[in-house]
Amino acid sequence: MRAPRVQCPACGRLVALMPTRRAGYGIVHDHKKDRRSLQLCEASMQQLPLSDAAVWQDSLPGLPDAAAEAARLF
Repeated sequence: MRAPRVQCPACGRLVALMPTRRAGYGIVHDHKKDRRSLQLCEASMQQLPLSDAAVWQDSLPGLPDAAAEAARLF
């Protein structure tokens, strides 16, 4: 699985998009304004299109790759 990352519209950091039921969109994962602060960024939980993704995070090593499993016939 490859997780999309987008630039946050409020703070400009690269953050993960969590999947939604709405096709082609993701929700900006909750993130803080500053690493030491307790306040969340204003753009947390905002829906953004997957086409805005700047980076796609590779899957973790050791996990089965969905594309490799789909390529097999049996």
